[in-house]
Amino acid sequence: MAYGKGIAKGMSLTLRNMFRPPATVQYPEEVRKVPVYARTNLLWFEERCTGCSTCAQACPDGCILVATSQDAEGRRNIDRYEIDFRICMYCGLCTEACPYEAIQPGGPLDDAVYDFEEMYRDKHALTRVAQEFLKRNNNTYPNGMKAPDPDADFHRL
Repeated sequence: MAYGKGIAKGMSLTLRNMFRPPATVQYPEEVRKVPVYARTNLLWFEERCTGCSTCAQACPDGCILVATSQDAEGRRNIDRYEIDFRICMYCGLCTEACPYEAIQPGGPLDDAVYDFEEMYRDKHALTRVAQEFLKRNNNTYPNGMKAPDPDADFHRL
């Protein structure tokens, strides 16, 4: 008698799920919407960064390098900003630590590379990816704030 009840439960589960829509997405033809604060690749927005290196200090992997210098007026210039995605575990501590929200989650999910060295991104590569993101998203940051005009002198804002 116990076998019949178990078989009936199993068959009812099968029949209920048989008529549900499939959960599988045919990638890359169909792309699921990614939540805003998902742990995706990081985007670094140079116009928001002050070079305080709080993100680098918060990173447990040590994959963020920030090097700055001072100009004649005493302002901090960002000479180097690099993220080594080869060792990044996408924990998001750098995004939480940044007081200016210069580093935010929301980068591309389809960021696969053939050459392992391409996962080490310097200031120029990070800026290029961030600018592509802003163009695709109507000049809006992942957190919903509007970015300044691309033609503005953002270092002096």
